[in-house]
Amino acid sequence: MAPKFCEIVALANLSSKLMTRAIFLTLFLVWAMTGQAQIIDLRVEKYIAQNCIDTLIVYSYPCSGCIRSSDSCHYEEPHYLIWQHNGGVFLKRFDYCKTYRALPLDSSNPLAFYLKNKRIIDKEQIRPPTYYELRKNKQKTDTLTVTSTVDHSSYHDFEFVLKEKKNHKYADIYDFDFKTFDNGRKNIYYTYNQKTRFKALIDLTTALLKEFDDTNKFEGE
Repeated sequence: MAPKFCEIVALANLSSKLMTRAIFLTLFLVWAMTGQAQIIDLRVEKYIAQNCIDTLIVYSYPCSGCIRSSDSCHYEEPHYLIWQHNGGVFLKRFDYCKTYRALPLDSSNPLAFYLKNKRIIDKEQIRPPTYYELRKNKQKTDTLTVTSTVDHSSYHDFEFVLKEKKNHKYADIYDFDFKTFDNGRKNIYYTYNQKTRFKALIDLTTALLKEFDDTNKFEGE
């Protein structure tokens, strides 16, 4: 059977990407030794291209600044592909050493939620822990903005693809969880961050994945 036009175009794009990466083969080998080669990304891209998927979410939960596991199969955090096909929505897990079977999702799924709330989610910005401090300087009062950051933290990472349009959003769990500074001052953005549509999407996604993991729904191919 002759390949579909979208398959030809998609595979051509994938081939171009792979050729570009081949130019940096030496760097790739170095990255692989340090656990930084995005092996899972390549497998997800290949699956998307081969199946002509154009409406999707790719979710992962990496840790910035964390020491990687000594287990070679955990060089990267799992990636989860959620996509739409023929009126249905499906979920597929990709680990560093294994790919899992696709699972059908019901109507209450992360992709449907994103499509419904896209305009809001795309504009929302999760804000870092902050408070304002007033300081008197002679005859005027200055407002000092105090924020807090952390070197090592996990974050929710989403890539949204709708046809040819891509959007990447991520949020550090530190920004969500931080309530009070050491001096007792409240994080003025805590409630705002908790009430965003993006936070609701994160909660829906993580709850779904936890449920599937707890009930052993993920089966290797």
